[in-house]
Amino acid sequence: MLYPVENVTWLTPDAHARLQQELNRLLDTRGTQQEVVEREATESRIRQLLATLKNVRLHEPADDGVVEPGMIVEACIDGHPETFLMGSREIFANEDLQVFSERSPLGVAIHGLKTGEASSYRAPTGRDITVSIISAKPYPGTGQLPTIRTETTRAAG
Repeated sequence: MLYPVENVTWLTPDAHARLQQELNRLLDTRGTQQEVVEREATESRIRQLLATLKNVRLHEPADDGVVEPGMIVEACIDGHPETFLMGSREIFANEDLQVFSERSPLGVAIHGLKTGEASSYRAPTGRDITVSIISAKPYPGTGQLPTIRTETTRAAG
């Protein structure tokens, strides 16, 4: 099932507020005495934040098992279980969680699927990769993950 991919960044209200605060902090320190390299990095981040916040849509997905931006997705990708956030890297600041954009080949293939449904996408190598959705839960907020079933609980359930 293919959904049109909009040129917007989906953010939770929490992530939007966090980015807005970061932008304000950077703008406030913009005129201070900084090293050239640090000043260039600050200006680059300001441009990135402005671009992100310019085309933002605030969104808190429903807990309905449908894959969409802002969901923690547990999927079987090419026979391997994976857990990741679908959406913008800006939603989740934790480096331990993989993030896939809804604009990526994987994101386009699974956007709108429900728990138990499957799809496939073509990898850059030209190989078709099958993806089945095990679960999709709303991302609960910065630094938190919803409870994800493990192999043990799946076998027991």
